[in-house]
Order: sequence, then C-alpha cells, then structure tokens
Amino acid sequence: MILLTGGTGFIGRAVLRLLAARPDGRIVVLSRRPPQARSFASDRVTFLAGDVRLPRLGLDEWRCDELLGTVTDIIHLASDIRFETALEESRAANTTGTRHMLELARDCRRLRRFAHVSTVYVHGLTAGTFREEPIPDGGSYLNPYQQTKHEAEALVLRAMQEIPAAIYRLSTVVADSPAGTVGQFNYVHQLIRFLPNSPLPVIPGDPDTGLDLIDNEWAGAALVHLFENRFVPGAVRHICAGPNDSLPFGEALRRGKKVLEANSVNGARHAIRIPELVSLPEFNAFLAHTSDRRLQRLAARFDTFLPLAAMRNVYTNGCATADLAGSGIVRTPVRSYFEKVVQHCVDTDWGQAR
Repeated sequence: MILLTGGTGFIGRAVLRLLAARPDGRIVVLSRRPPQARSFASDRVTFLAGDVRLPRLGLDEWRCDELLGTVTDIIHLASDIRFETALEESRAANTTGTRHMLELARDCRRLRRFAHVSTVYVHGLTAGTFREEPIPDGGSYLNPYQQTKHEAEALVLRAMQEIPAAIYRLSTVVADSPAGTVGQFNYVHQLIRFLPNSPLPVIPGDPDTGLDLIDNEWAGAALVHLFENRFVPGAVRHICAGPNDSLPFGEALRRGKKVLEANSVNGARHAIRIPELVSLPEFNAFLAHTSDRRLQRLAARFDTFLPLAAMRNVYTNGCATADLAGSGIVRTPVRSYFEKVVQHCVDTDWGQAR
C-alpha cells in the first residue's frame, strides 16, 4: 500500500492520477481537509484525515497501527510552499512534518521505499552548480521555505541509515503542461506581472541566469517513474530542466515583453518598459540611498525570491536523465511554451478571472 501526503496539492494531484491509473495496489492519501466528494474514479484511493504537523499524523491508535502493518511505500509531498509565511509556521509543516513522517516510516513493518520530495532551491543564498547530492547548510536563505526544506532534507539524510529513503528535488513548475495553462501561480508568474512598467528603475538580475522551469505533467510522470522503477536508497535526484534547457532570465523577459506588448489596452498596442538589470549589491545600494518609501515597500514585496534572478545557479540532472532513459517520459523544453504561459497569465488576469 502507498501512503501519499500532499496528494490534494498541485503536484500531488498529478502524482495521484498516475498512481490511481495503475491496475492494482491501494493508495491512502493523507490530507488535513479530505475532499467531500469522490475525486478519483478508483476504489483503490482512500482519503484519510490527518496532519503531518502532529505526532503520529494526528491519527488514533487503531488507524495508525493499521498503517504500520500495511504501508509498503511512502511518497511525502506535503509542504508549505509559501515564501512569506513565518519561519515557525513553515517549519511546523516542512521540518516537523518530515520528522513525523520519518518516525512513522521507521515503525512501518513492511516499508520498501520512502520518497521525500524537496526543491532544488535548498541551497539558499549560496550560488553555484548544484549536483544530485547532499547540499551543505549555506547559512543564509531567501525565505522560510528554502530554509525549512533544507532542514527537512537533513533529517531524511540522517534517516537513510535506518530506512530506504531517496530525495527528489523539483525545480519551478511554471505550467500544467506544454499547453501553457497554469493551475498554480508562483514567483515566476508574479515576476511577469510585476516587472513590466514597474516604478523600480532597477532590479536585481543577470540576463544570463538560467531559470530552471518545468511543467507539472512531466514532473509528476518523472517522479512516479523514478520512484516506482528506478528507486535507489540514499539517492538524490533532480527533476528539473538542467543546464542545457534552462531559460536565461534576459530571454524570459524579452519573450514575456513580446506577449504583453501584443495584448492591447483600449484597442491600442502599448510599449512595455523593463527595469534595468543590476547586480544584487548594486540593487541593495540603490534601496539604501533612495528616499522613496514606495519603492522600498515595493521591493520588499519581492525580496523573498527576486534575488534568485541575480544568482547564476546551475542544477545538474544527469542521474535522473539516465534513470528516465527508455521510459518514454520526455520533457518539453520551456522555450516552446513560455509565451503560452504568459498569454494564459494575461487571459486569466493571473488566475483572478478563472
């Protein structure tokens, strides 16, 4: 039996659909708010009310003991992905939640595999090339999400001495699929909305910084395949675009600008101005010397993610790519659908008009 956390979330729903499509096996989805109506036409999917933030997931003794005797596989996807939340709130879901899942896993009498789903951004403010291996504590982080996901990885790495566990780091999911529709808006979409005609004259950014962007359909399929068919205890795998298919920040701005300019305002095409890209120290110096409180407040809204655009980070994916070879799971490069993503943002007013 598979125990899945986060199965009602954006990526989790894609994973659950694939698991439910298999011909056999039972799936239990742990959720704080299980759906009231049947979400999947499968008798093998059971939704169980529970909370990873609580010891033993908040389950009664009978239900917990049932899981301990029947669970063979665990996919831990549940996470607080908000960048702006308080550290302790993020830690309760991401760090403590992972600790509770590992405690349960240690007591599962039939456990074969434990997948911890993480993020490539656990490096925090450390820049460089990041391989499919443990990343040392960088000490500084852009947001609580980065920090607590790194803390969670540290717990999993220590637990690997006792349980068969692997870490799967995802990069930024920018679309549902190569069709360009967006089911969950994140910092990339907010950058598209924020940068054109921003009152900020400069922003931190390197035009050659690669944005590692993937679609949810591929990410879910890759994760399920790696877990079910290429599971390696102790392994770290990057489910990402990799250095060859990342989209340079400057190119992303140009492509986004083109789409935005093509959309009319009161029937007339309009030019889009993009702030000048400067280094992070130059941007911080600008903020320190400006007396415009409005600009300071505006910059503060984005300081949990905007500096990433000024960091030349590379995420390698050679091991994951090799493990996916021959599976038929092919990632579509983001260049082929990035404009569709921007157009979808415009058409739906960034999710408000859906």
